[in-house]
Amino acid sequence: MADSSGLQFVSSFAFEAMQKVDVVRLAALSDPELRLLLPCLVRMALCAPADQSQTWAQDKKLILRLLSGVEAVNSIVALLSVDFHALEQDARKEQQLRHKAGGSNGESILVSQLQHGLTLEFEHSDPLRRLRLALSELLVIMNKVSDSNGEFFLKSSELFESSVYLEEVADVLCILQAETMAIAIVTRC
Repeated sequence: MADSSGLQFVSSFAFEAMQKVDVVRLAALSDPELRLLLPCLVRMALCAPADQSQTWAQDKKLILRLLSGVEAVNSIVALLSVDFHALEQDARKEQQLRHKAGGSNGESILVSQLQHGLTLEFEHSDPLRRLRLALSELLVIMNKVSDSNGEFFLKSSELFESSVYLEEVADVLCILQAETMAIAIVTRC
């Protein structure tokens, strides 16, 4: 695991182990290295696999053993339990609303009025609300990028810049990316 000013990165050893789904090498990872891969590992262990072989069944058991006892796994499982199809539909409506409103941050389909700041709201939210908060923030940034005409700009984000919630936000973003990509692939077929 590489470390640069407090940020952790997946090592080349861990990346290759994930890429090849080498569960023996995954089992050799340290807890901090394994933590960086948790969203992928949990999704891999819980979602229906394309591979129905006996070898994969054995590998999946080892992955489940790796995940057992890791506290963060439960919150990732809860994130995976959300109806992503409905969430994606709401995100598309949000994009249309922002486009019509000229990119203003006023009305939102994904996030109703915040009672507290974004990070505090994130902390006290259920998994669906966490996904909605992160997705809404992503859409704000994406809209700003599309409106920038290639010019450099700085857009601060209370949620994405919070070191306290970095792991949880990274989990949410990883799950959002994986699940919305899966939906996009399925709907194209």
